[in-house]
Amino acid sequence: MIYFIQPKLNFTSGGSLYNLEIVKRLQEEGKGENFFYPLNGSVSWLLEQLTALPSNCILVIDALYLTIPEFNASLKEFLPYAQRTYLMLHHLESLNTYYSTQEKKALWSDEAQWLKAMKGIIVPSFQLRNYILSGGIGTDKIVVASPGIDKAQACHLPNLKERSQNEPITLITIGTFYRRKGQLELVEMLAQMETKNFRLHLVGDCEEEDYKQKTLALIKRAQLQDAVIVHGVVPQKTMLELLSQSDLYISPATYESYSMATAEAVAHGLPVLAYATGAIADWIEDGVNGIVLPLGKQQQFFMALKRLLTDRNQLNQLRKEALNRIDNLSFNTWDQTYRDFLQAFTND
Repeated sequence: MIYFIQPKLNFTSGGSLYNLEIVKRLQEEGKGENFFYPLNGSVSWLLEQLTALPSNCILVIDALYLTIPEFNASLKEFLPYAQRTYLMLHHLESLNTYYSTQEKKALWSDEAQWLKAMKGIIVPSFQLRNYILSGGIGTDKIVVASPGIDKAQACHLPNLKERSQNEPITLITIGTFYRRKGQLELVEMLAQMETKNFRLHLVGDCEEEDYKQKTLALIKRAQLQDAVIVHGVVPQKTMLELLSQSDLYISPATYESYSMATAEAVAHGLPVLAYATGAIADWIEDGVNGIVLPLGKQQQFFMALKRLLTDRNQLNQLRKEALNRIDNLSFNTWDQTYRDFLQAFTND
């Protein structure tokens, strides 16, 4: 029996959606159950609950808990369970680019102790796997189970009608409001544009309220209320409609372990402007069906966005190529993701 230990979040993230799909299949097959534990809960309480579980059960812990100091410091207490515990690693805090080199080193030191102690690690991308390997974690401990991405229906694909120089460009970004997602930085770039012939849809839940409020304040200060539409969480049907109405997907995130939202956009035939993080470079050929820039090159990102807002020929060519490539894309289904997830436990 597999017990999937995860928090109930007050926002929706790619990781929480991933967990939902996995646990749903575990329950349908009678192989596992959810085990909800508050993100800031008492570690001693959790350990008490674990003692009541069958001694031969498997534990899967969402590594989001490692961002909580009390939990992170409790490795010694978890060692009795280490040989049947796996980390579901959606996120490594040490990879956030806003930390100093010294801070990243300290964060990784703590994370690496957990990674080395646990029985196995499940990651969403080969990029994250390779990063962990470079940190001295054994390859036999890591299984890649990339998220499932649904194949787009024809009715949800964008209209390939070429955009004329006078037509406004529709942009879209999907992701929780959080520093590493880059919504504020994107709005800052748009505020500096001479052209205002665009409309940006910001879609996503709020993980960091202060960051979202700074973004909203900038939109107002720059008088972009008509050009930047903040949607919050929307139903799947609405999100698909927004994707089909858009001309360009923008991922200003400075760190992704996979980037499910970008993969969805690519699967729906949209060109992408993004930094090279997560698995994004696996789906985008720079200059062909999108533009992918090295991390930290904010000025290059700004100039690329400026060109796409002013050069309709380049944008139209990217749109055409992005739509032409969808039949050749290869993404997991959620059933395949589930099978890959289970592989972590059959490798023993």
